[in-house]
Amino acid sequence: MLTIEHRQIEIESKTTESPELKPGLQLHFESGLLGFEANKEFELIQDQELHPYQWLKGLDADQSFLVIPPSMAVGNYGVEIADDDAVLLNLKDPSDAGMLCIATYHPNETVTINLKGPIVYNKKTGHARQVVPLNAASLSLSHPMGN
Repeated sequence: MLTIEHRQIEIESKTTESPELKPGLQLHFESGLLGFEANKEFELIQDQELHPYQWLKGLDADQSFLVIPPSMAVGNYGVEIADDDAVLLNLKDPSDAGMLCIATYHPNETVTINLKGPIVYNKKTGHARQVVPLNAASLSLSHPMGN
Protein backbone atom coordinates (compact mmCIF):
# COMPACT_ATOMS: atom_id res chain seq x y z
CA MET A 1 0.00 0.00 0.00
CA LEU A 2 1.27 3.49 -0.79
CA THR A 3 0.33 6.74 0.86
CA ILE A 4 1.41 10.31 0.28
CA GLU A 5 2.16 12.30 3.40
CA HIS A 6 3.47 15.89 3.41
CA ARG A 7 4.94 15.56 -0.09
CA GLN A 8 6.96 12.52 0.98
CA ILE A 9 5.87 9.14 -0.24
CA GLU A 10 5.63 6.30 2.20
CA ILE A 11 5.65 2.92 0.52
CA GLU A 12 4.47 -0.14 2.39
CA SER A 13 4.66 -3.70 1.19
CA LYS A 14 2.56 -6.37 2.85
CA THR A 15 2.80 -10.10 2.26
CA THR A 16 -0.95 -10.28 1.58
CA GLU A 17 -0.56 -8.06 -1.48
CA SER A 18 0.11 -9.58 -4.87
CA PRO A 19 3.15 -7.92 -6.45
CA GLU A 20 2.71 -6.48 -9.91
CA LEU A 21 5.96 -7.68 -11.44
CA LYS A 22 5.74 -8.01 -15.19
CA PRO A 23 8.41 -10.02 -16.99
CA GLY A 24 9.88 -7.94 -19.78
CA LEU A 25 9.25 -4.68 -17.92
CA GLN A 26 11.98 -2.25 -18.91
CA LEU A 27 13.33 0.11 -16.27
CA HIS A 28 15.40 3.24 -16.89
CA PHE A 29 17.69 4.43 -14.08
CA GLU A 30 18.69 8.06 -14.77
CA SER A 31 21.46 7.78 -12.15
CA GLY A 32 22.20 4.08 -12.58
CA LEU A 33 22.28 1.69 -9.63
CA LEU A 34 24.40 2.42 -6.57
CA GLY A 35 27.91 1.28 -7.47
CA PHE A 36 26.90 0.79 -11.12
CA GLU A 37 26.11 4.36 -12.11
CA ALA A 38 27.02 3.85 -15.79
CA ASN A 39 24.34 1.17 -16.24
CA LYS A 40 20.99 2.81 -16.90
CA GLU A 41 18.81 0.42 -18.92
CA PHE A 42 17.46 -2.82 -17.44
CA GLU A 43 14.77 -5.39 -18.11
CA LEU A 44 13.02 -7.81 -15.75
CA ILE A 45 13.57 -11.39 -16.88
CA GLN A 46 11.53 -14.23 -15.45
CA ASP A 47 13.13 -17.60 -14.72
CA GLN A 48 10.60 -20.19 -13.51
CA GLU A 49 13.32 -22.03 -11.57
CA LEU A 50 14.00 -18.93 -9.49
CA HIS A 51 10.39 -17.88 -8.77
CA PRO A 52 9.55 -15.60 -6.92
CA TYR A 53 12.88 -13.99 -7.86
CA GLN A 54 13.51 -12.36 -11.23
CA TRP A 55 16.60 -11.11 -12.99
CA LEU A 56 17.10 -7.39 -13.48
CA LYS A 57 19.23 -7.70 -16.61
CA GLY A 58 21.34 -4.84 -17.90
CA LEU A 59 20.58 -3.88 -21.48
CA ASP A 60 23.48 -1.45 -21.84
CA ALA A 61 26.03 -3.52 -19.89
CA ASP A 62 26.65 -7.12 -18.95
CA GLN A 63 25.21 -6.81 -15.42
CA SER A 64 22.33 -8.76 -13.91
CA PHE A 65 20.88 -8.56 -10.43
CA LEU A 66 18.58 -10.99 -8.67
CA VAL A 67 15.52 -9.08 -7.41
CA ILE A 68 12.35 -9.81 -5.49
CA PRO A 69 9.34 -7.74 -4.46
CA PRO A 70 9.76 -7.10 -0.72
CA SER A 71 6.20 -8.33 -0.10
CA MET A 72 7.44 -11.81 -1.04
CA ALA A 73 10.10 -11.69 1.67
CA VAL A 74 9.17 -9.40 4.54
CA GLY A 75 5.86 -8.72 6.24
CA ASN A 76 4.90 -5.06 6.56
CA TYR A 77 8.06 -3.63 5.02
CA GLY A 78 7.82 0.09 4.48
CA VAL A 79 10.10 2.88 3.28
CA GLU A 80 9.85 6.65 3.28
CA ILE A 81 11.37 8.24 0.20
CA ALA A 82 12.52 11.83 -0.06
CA ASP A 83 10.66 14.46 -2.04
CA ASP A 84 13.52 14.61 -4.56
CA ASP A 85 13.19 10.89 -5.29
CA ALA A 86 9.42 11.18 -5.75
CA VAL A 87 9.92 14.12 -8.14
CA LEU A 88 12.65 12.36 -10.16
CA LEU A 89 10.37 9.35 -10.58
CA ASN A 90 7.35 11.56 -11.33
CA LEU A 91 5.32 9.76 -8.66
CA LYS A 92 2.16 11.78 -8.28
CA ASP A 93 -0.18 8.94 -7.35
CA PRO A 94 0.94 6.35 -4.80
CA SER A 95 -0.52 3.52 -6.89
CA ASP A 96 2.02 4.35 -9.63
CA ALA A 97 4.96 3.16 -7.50
CA GLY A 98 6.45 -0.33 -7.51
CA MET A 99 9.30 -1.67 -5.44
CA LEU A 100 12.00 -4.35 -5.71
CA CYS A 101 14.87 -5.43 -3.47
CA ILE A 102 18.21 -6.78 -4.67
CA ALA A 103 18.98 -10.30 -3.45
CA THR A 104 22.43 -11.79 -2.88
CA TYR A 105 23.15 -15.49 -3.18
CA HIS A 106 26.00 -16.43 -0.83
CA PRO A 107 28.54 -19.29 -1.23
CA ASN A 108 26.98 -21.11 1.73
CA GLU A 109 23.75 -21.26 -0.33
CA THR A 110 21.88 -18.69 1.76
CA VAL A 111 20.12 -15.66 0.30
CA THR A 112 19.82 -12.19 1.78
CA ILE A 113 18.02 -9.11 0.47
CA ASN A 114 18.96 -5.44 0.73
CA LEU A 115 16.15 -3.58 2.50
CA LYS A 116 18.25 -0.40 2.95
CA GLY A 117 18.49 0.29 -0.81
CA PRO A 118 15.25 -0.72 -2.52
CA ILE A 119 14.57 -0.03 -6.16
CA VAL A 120 11.49 2.18 -6.51
CA TYR A 121 9.98 2.57 -9.97
CA ASN A 122 7.10 4.30 -11.70
CA LYS A 123 4.87 1.54 -13.12
CA LYS A 124 3.57 3.84 -15.87
CA THR A 125 6.85 5.29 -17.13
CA GLY A 126 9.44 2.66 -16.21
CA HIS A 127 11.62 5.30 -14.54
CA ALA A 128 13.45 3.74 -11.62
CA ARG A 129 15.82 4.71 -8.86
CA GLN A 130 17.64 2.83 -6.16
CA VAL A 131 16.86 4.93 -3.13
CA VAL A 132 18.24 5.26 0.36
CA PRO A 133 15.02 5.67 2.33
CA LEU A 134 14.64 8.28 5.04
CA ASN A 135 14.08 5.40 7.48
CA ALA A 136 17.17 3.43 6.29
CA ALA A 137 18.69 3.32 9.78
CA SER A 138 15.95 0.92 10.87
CA LEU A 139 16.32 -1.38 7.82
CA SER A 140 18.66 -4.32 7.19
CA LEU A 141 21.33 -4.37 4.50
CA SER A 142 21.37 -8.19 4.55
CA HIS A 143 17.95 -9.44 5.58
CA PRO A 144 18.04 -13.26 5.60
CA MET A 145 15.52 -15.10 3.47
CA GLY A 146 13.87 -18.29 4.68
CA ASN A 147 16.75 -20.34 3.31
